[in-house]
Amino acid sequence: MSWRKICKLVFVMVLFGAAFAVAAETADSSAVKKDSVAVADSTGLKTSREGVFSIAALLLPHNSLRNSETLHNWPFFAFAVPAYTYHFKVQQDFGKLLSFKGLAAGDVNFAGVGLKLDAAIELMHLLELGAEANTGTALNYGETATFMGVYDTEKRNYRQDAMFTQYAYGMRYHTALTIPLLAFLPKSDWTKIILKGTAELKYSAYTGADDKEVWKAGNENMVNGFKYKYGGTLIYMMPFERVPMAMLSVNASGFKHEYDFDKAYKDYNPGFITVSITPMASIKVSEKWNGMLMASVSRDRKFENRRYPTTEELLQKQVGSEWDLRTVMFVMSRKF
Repeated sequence: MSWRKICKLVFVMVLFGAAFAVAAETADSSAVKKDSVAVADSTGLKTSREGVFSIAALLLPHNSLRNSETLHNWPFFAFAVPAYTYHFKVQQDFGKLLSFKGLAAGDVNFAGVGLKLDAAIELMHLLELGAEANTGTALNYGETATFMGVYDTEKRNYRQDAMFTQYAYGMRYHTALTIPLLAFLPKSDWTKIILKGTAELKYSAYTGADDKEVWKAGNENMVNGFKYKYGGTLIYMMPFERVPMAMLSVNASGFKHEYDFDKAYKDYNPGFITVSITPMASIKVSEKWNGMLMASVSRDRKFENRRYPTTEELLQKQVGSEWDLRTVMFVMSRKF
């Protein structure tokens, strides 16, 4: 019975999902390029296909477990999970100033499956503007974990939906600006620094939820509406064979409209802005395997009640904010 309670900690899985999302993106960008085979036709259109198998090992510190009836006295909790992502990419260059990029991707992990289609234009390899359509469905584990369903404020729990019966879907509009600081610094092995700023506006909806209802179809609580995110990543290329890159990512995110939430969530403060700081280091394990080590520190809501049932977080009263180390993670990935 105790292990079922342990698995029932939805917030543990939420932390995994948030951390894995960051890890998958950064690990993919830092992997060895020769693992991906690109083919160009007579018109210069480049295409590439690749599959990425990943294993994420997470360590959750004490303050990420404090609201757990079972684990609140534990010093930490650790676990590991696999995932697989497949990418099909196309790129058409129009001289050195303009490029068109397309991406079709699908991913499978223990929480569910997802698909996305992305199209973007890139100017001078510095400014990127794009739009993405996405959809996905999630997998519930009975009483052990909820990854898909609508929150019921009266029952104070999620109504669990079956996989492939309900879907999340949406659009994401994104932009990125890359500033090669190395162009302004003295040339050396220690001055290869890049700054990348990003911003996105995402609309999400769920086939099983009415407007103003809170739902999840993956790893975070959502409503039918818009959410924003902006921030930047400092990338430092290092002259080490086994640790070729270090990064520091800072992001802020939140829901665009508080009125997208039902009045029952007023005390929760739907307009709260979450800030995350994530230091990362890429690690070359072997010719075929690459790793990413990271730690996530975030500014989140502080509630009037310090301990509460995990399914009742949405009904708590926010009284401030607090910074905590949320997770430490190591991801190993291999491209095929």
